[in-house]
Amino acid sequence: MNYGGKFLVFWKNMKPDGSDALMRSFDTSIEAKSYVQGCVDSVVNFTKDADENKLLKEFEIKNMGKEIWV
Repeated sequence: MNYGGKFLVFWKNMKPDGSDALMRSFDTSIEAKSYVQGCVDSVVNFTKDADENKLLKEFEIKNMGKEIWV
């Protein structure tokens, strides 16, 4: 299935059934990593006691089925 970009960003275990939630697709890994960092920064800024390193591990970037960054 084509999602419009080569790199897919997932938030691990975020769906009610425990599966990963597809967040967005991007053409480059740099865009995908920047998106993840932006999501994490938003949560850290607006949530008391949020752990940035722990949050970063909750995201996964896949290269159309090949995991590239966890």
